[in-house]
Amino acid sequence: MTPWFVQVKEGERALVAFPHAGGGPASLGELAGHLPPEVGLWSVNLPGRQARLAEEPRTDLDGLVDELAHDLVERGPHTLFGYCSGALLAFLVCRRAVELGGRPERLIVASFAAPDVTLLLRRLPSLPSWLFWEQLIALGGVPPEVADREVLWPVLEPALRADFGLLAGYHHRPGPPLPVPISVLYGIRDASLTRGGLLGWRRQSVHRPALRELDSTHWLAEDTPDVLAATIAQEMGCASVTA
Repeated sequence: MTPWFVQVKEGERALVAFPHAGGGPASLGELAGHLPPEVGLWSVNLPGRQARLAEEPRTDLDGLVDELAHDLVERGPHTLFGYCSGALLAFLVCRRAVELGGRPERLIVASFAAPDVTLLLRRLPSLPSWLFWEQLIALGGVPPEVADREVLWPVLEPALRADFGLLAGYHHRPGPPLPVPISVLYGIRDASLTRGGLLGWRRQSVHRPALRELDSTHWLAEDTPDVLAATIAQEMGCASVTA
């Protein structure tokens, strides 16, 4: 059976990552290189991309969240990290894991508004290819290096459509605040996020979420992986990193 999570970097403390739409374990390579030695990086390993390109993408969000949460509950202590649209999946998995009796140490979200106010691109997955890419690029939905390399679009499009389609049907269901601390990371030059959207994460935890402003754009992992890695390590309380 193909594992739901694969290890990108070894380390004693587990950081479980949910990449941006269309991303997979390979997209976290540069970030992994900047994390301190004690942080081990794991990535969600969804079908329909990279090593699982030949498999059909998942379309049932609730079923996927349940399977991922059950997997994590059986693991040891870990921190969840959701990047861009991956933040929504990380939040849902974290909430389900808590319902199942798990207790993640922390949820770190980056470049994404709170789940009850975020604007999802619901029509995007059904658009024809040319319009799909036109709107995706106009909205800043992919990193610049992807937007500028049209030769990659046919390879990346199925995974992108699958991820945006998976989240397009999401409608927020209010629930009790998580008993898990939340850290909210965002780039100072990210015009896609509002202060209200970021502050909205405060409704999702019994702890007052920490907002961390980084000197970066929306694409923290691509533009400033060193800064992102240092901030994640600080939020995890790594002894080898100073604020």
